[in-house]
Amino acid sequence: MRHTVSSFLHSSMNLRRAPLFLAILALTVLPAHSLRAQSEGSGIIRMEQRPAQGFSVLGNWVMLKPDGTRTTTNTPTHTYETAPVGMYLLNILPPSGMSATITLTMDGETTIIDKPQASFQLSDGSEVSLLVEYSLFLSGKVSVDSTPQGLPYTLSGPDEAIYTGVTPGFYDPMPVGLYSVTLDPLGTCNTPPPQSGRLIKDSRVVLSVQISCDALPDLPQQQTADRKYRFVTATIDGKEIIFEDVSNDTWFASHVRKALDAKVMSGYRKADGSISGRFGPSDPVTIAELAKIVHRLAHIDETHVHDEPENNGAKGAWFAPFFASAEQLDWQVFLNRSINPLRPATRAEVVATFLQALNVKRDWPTGQMFTDVSRTLPYADCVETAATGKLVGGYLDDKGKPTGKFGPTDSINRAEMAKMISAAMEIYLENSPSFQPE
Repeated sequence: MRHTVSSFLHSSMNLRRAPLFLAILALTVLPAHSLRAQSEGSGIIRMEQRPAQGFSVLGNWVMLKPDGTRTTTNTPTHTYETAPVGMYLLNILPPSGMSATITLTMDGETTIIDKPQASFQLSDGSEVSLLVEYSLFLSGKVSVDSTPQGLPYTLSGPDEAIYTGVTPGFYDPMPVGLYSVTLDPLGTCNTPPPQSGRLIKDSRVVLSVQISCDALPDLPQQQTADRKYRFVTATIDGKEIIFEDVSNDTWFASHVRKALDAKVMSGYRKADGSISGRFGPSDPVTIAELAKIVHRLAHIDETHVHDEPENNGAKGAWFAPFFASAEQLDWQVFLNRSINPLRPATRAEVVATFLQALNVKRDWPTGQMFTDVSRTLPYADCVETAATGKLVGGYLDDKGKPTGKFGPTDSINRAEMAKMISAAMEIYLENSPSFQPE
């Protein structure tokens, strides 16, 4: 509860409960000339306010002086160079939803006061420092959204706080109080009226604005919304990327989205390292890309190896750390130090690397599961184990019936890789405490 000095003087209940306030009453009922006659001399009083972490709003404070006058302000700092000696009372009015702690230092001795009032006696030649620090204790969440998204807005909150951004916006925590959002002008579209809502403790306020006008299709934000509806969208490096070569109506769209969201795949990058917005679903996965993908899938930090890879084709390349790590981990595919990192990985090599990195126990091969996977075929145990565990399946014919073939030496494209990643996450990782999808 907040109180002003005047409310203290008119509340007998507060006076009975708080002896500190009796000092205020004594100061206010005595004539000013009587207070000045009681003592002479001066000291120094320094005031400082610090906002709550993550906020800039400061509270108001009232300093009642021995002569009956007062100072009311919300400045961050204030100094009385020649303050008259006598009794002082400081009353803090914190911003909405915040509490105040006062650190009072007088002649080298410090006192912490966990309430918004403090009194002290200033003596001749004394120095008093008062540090007021705010912390948030009544809070909730505020969301700002619009249709279409991507619209600039201004959000006003309690204590004249102002926040700007682009929809959607999320704020957590935020002090309780009244919030109102206004969109920036939208060209020929009429700007909708402000949307307001009151935030109470441990609740959430959603301020949503919908734009409707004939020129809506011409707005860049609406055009972006239409593209996001048609194509897979993911956040990469903190930026929302629309992959226009992965339509949402393709069989692999959900798998690509899952692989992107889990940061196992990220799409192609430009020469400067930025995301190009191209995923390349039909492109073959290389041995080098396999090394990186499996490190990300299994949450293995490739930087634990500081040596160069033994594979000459990997030295000095972007994938060198992944190759060096795979070699040290003795992954079967990478035991061949002369393997070409840039050649397409085979389906059997991908399966073997997945199972080994995820530490999946393998079965003895029977050679009877697929007509093209004999017991002596390299990685036959991995292929049959993965097929039994539903990580992979064999080829289907045009009618959707199994052909009995697996294609162990066939290459795998990026869409198929995304499907394998999605399946591996569901089968081997999602019930693991170490799996933390983003």
